[in-house]
Amino acid sequence: MSLDQFLAAPIEQVRRIAPTTLIWVVEGTRRSAALAGIDVSSEDYAHWTISQMNACVELFFHHGVRHVITPLLTPSQFAEVTPRYRERLFDWVALLVKEFSRRSTAQHQGWRLRLLGAESLPDELRPLSEKVAAATPRGEHTLWCSVVAQSGAPWNELLQAVVRTGARTREDAIRALYGEDIPLARLMIAFGKPMVSPEQVPPLLQGPMDCYFTQRPGYRLTERELRTVLYDHAYLRRTWRADKTGRAEEAISHRCAWEEGPMVGLGIRLGPFWYPAPTMAPLLEDTLR
Repeated sequence: MSLDQFLAAPIEQVRRIAPTTLIWVVEGTRRSAALAGIDVSSEDYAHWTISQMNACVELFFHHGVRHVITPLLTPSQFAEVTPRYRERLFDWVALLVKEFSRRSTAQHQGWRLRLLGAESLPDELRPLSEKVAAATPRGEHTLWCSVVAQSGAPWNELLQAVVRTGARTREDAIRALYGEDIPLARLMIAFGKPMVSPEQVPPLLQGPMDCYFTQRPGYRLTERELRTVLYDHAYLRRTWRADKTGRAEEAISHRCAWEEGPMVGLGIRLGPFWYPAPTMAPLLEDTLR
């Protein structure tokens, strides 16, 4: 199947190849709001951001993903000294819980929301974790939002759950920590610098992941972009084969690409931000012919 065919394929066909669990790392929400002409210190920012987030979550679930795991708050946010930022973080989480609970009961009864990091959640957020679990007790699709106040907290919680329950396998540890079975994540869509950390990806749930990094900040993802990622994940990256006879020699016909190819991950500064450095693509006429 070509990419064009996949982009136009019926949703049922796309769902068959969608991963069960997806890691979704979003950053730059204030940057995104500023680009949209929204005052990041206003209440409009919070409502607009949550609306954008819900639209992306709906897109994931509609295309067959059952578990979306996303870092909601990270240590870098708790470390900020921006005036009133910490207090507003908790207000925004409360607004997210309220809005998601309303949508899950009124429009999407198969949706659940869970706040991860119960052992280290700030006192202000613990009642919200219990409230949202009671409001969305069951469903086919779950948005797992992690709140990590301190670096190292994901590992601490993991080890505490293992000691508390005596878990002997990875599967046992997942059930002990999350209260249910969650398939390993094999796909990550993230923003910005190509990097992975325990604050972004829960250690127990990281499988062999295909990682994709957009440079559009905030909750911005179109159906075409998602389907393009799913196509690459399901088809283009599946290059392994048991019998590699003659495989290495095939590289000779694309010598320029392999000998002059770019290094992924290098960047430049755009004002206060990092951005991928432009690359000079090698001649790929033979590859694209």
